[in-house]
Amino acid sequence: MSADDTAEVSAPQAELHRRQLARRCCVTLTIPLLAEPEALAPVRHRVGAWFELWDLPELTETARLCVSELLTNVIVHIGTGTPATFHASMAGPHPRLSLTDPVPGPLPAPRLPGTKAESGRGLALLEALTHRWGVTQHGAAKTIWCELSSDSTV
Repeated sequence: MSADDTAEVSAPQAELHRRQLARRCCVTLTIPLLAEPEALAPVRHRVGAWFELWDLPELTETARLCVSELLTNVIVHIGTGTPATFHASMAGPHPRLSLTDPVPGPLPAPRLPGTKAESGRGLALLEALTHRWGVTQHGAAKTIWCELSSDSTV
């Protein structure tokens, strides 16, 4: 094996090692924010980059769409400017996305919008695109979460 062969083998190994270290440091992603339309693009971008870091490009667009639905739900149903915290985690068997807001209720539930309604499909979209989703109420706050799987693609 020549020195050139060694360089070819070690460069991919070094990249793999770098990614493994980055993953261990970035098991969770936390983004405090104000629920405003202007927050959508930056949060979607950071979540997309985070999925790319984890070598999950097939889930990137689905994750971005879930971010939009989770954040838009807070903007529409609680109000613009509501402080919220977005979390993404690789700690479990499926990547989990969640958004916590400071309003304990009412708990969101899927509904059947009319055929001409311009809204009301966000939770149905989460249902269709994710492995599972739910709502957890804790104290004076609630968290809407969803988990993605390799079947969760747009």
